[in-house]
Amino acid sequence: MDEDGKSNVRLLILIARSEAALDELVTGMLDVGITGATVVESKGLGAILRQDMPMFAGLAALLPQHTGSRVVISLTNLDEIAELRRYVDDMEPDQQPIAISLPVDESWGPIRT
Repeated sequence: MDEDGKSNVRLLILIARSEAALDELVTGMLDVGITGATVVESKGLGAILRQDMPMFAGLAALLPQHTGSRVVISLTNLDEIAELRRYVDDMEPDQQPIAISLPVDESWGPIRT
């Protein structure tokens, strides 16, 4: 809890757009003390349009070719997020993840934050 009585816990969601970006991101997370996370393979909209909806193939041509990514989800705290942000800001722009953090009102289970 912070001084206002609000939870310091945040849900951190990061989208690494390549395997190399994921490797660098995981290294940064470990360096700042974020050791618990879930990584989910994802498929971009362009890949869905190209593979599963051929009627939209023309639209898919307007989207980037690279459409696979990894979504990293973690419960962490504001201090670790601030440190990770500094790490991410030093990454090459094409390696930087898309990132958001959201306040968590309640959590339970084997959680360390």
